[in-house]
Amino acid sequence: MMFKTMLKLEFKNIFRDPLYLFFVFFSVFIGLLGYFAIPYLQERVSTTSLLPEIIATILILLTGYIFGAITAFTLLDDLDDNVLLSLKITPVSAKVYVSIKLIISYIFAFIATFFIIIATDFLPTASLLTIIIVAILGAFQAPSIALIITSFSDNKVEGFVTMKLSGILLAFPVLAFFIQPWQELFISLAPGFWPARIIQMVLIPQMSVNFNIATYFVIGGIYNLFFICLLLKIYFKRTNI
Repeated sequence: MMFKTMLKLEFKNIFRDPLYLFFVFFSVFIGLLGYFAIPYLQERVSTTSLLPEIIATILILLTGYIFGAITAFTLLDDLDDNVLLSLKITPVSAKVYVSIKLIISYIFAFIATFFIIIATDFLPTASLLTIIIVAILGAFQAPSIALIITSFSDNKVEGFVTMKLSGILLAFPVLAFFIQPWQELFISLAPGFWPARIIQMVLIPQMSVNFNIATYFVIGGIYNLFFICLLLKIYFKRTNI
């Protein structure tokens, strides 16, 4: 019941605030951009260029990133409006409230990532199972980015700054195109590395990697869950909830 109520609340927040609507329509724009831009680049650039593959990877990862930003700013709104403080005198704990919001952001990100990959045909040779795996791992960025922004910001202004800085995490998966397999350890701390690696394996089958798709999925899932739990502890401690 509480999950259903909060789901309705999230939809209200999205359609109430122009900022959140912008983020949602931006994800649609990403899909349209990739749908037209990637085939165009594939025809124009040389066969040895990785530009189409790099852009496809970034656009897929951006979907989870956007929903993470939306959730982060709704949590900052809750902080400004003393919603989290008010929850201390209700049967619903603030920790449960925040956790449910993060789960909702994950679900939104998973659905959006899955349908963007299907609609744009970013991964034309991938099986349905592989697409689901990429969506599962890619969606972890939503709670991760939300917690990164809120854990190190006290208001929306600081949130924008932190969001821009956290964008560097999208650069690490791109680096995976140009490194040797033994070097991936140094960039695997970025949550987006794991779905990006699988995307790269689909787009460039001859790429030399350390593991198969199933192993990257399992390790990536465990790592992302650990990373989110760590960020949750930091967030709860910083907000004193």
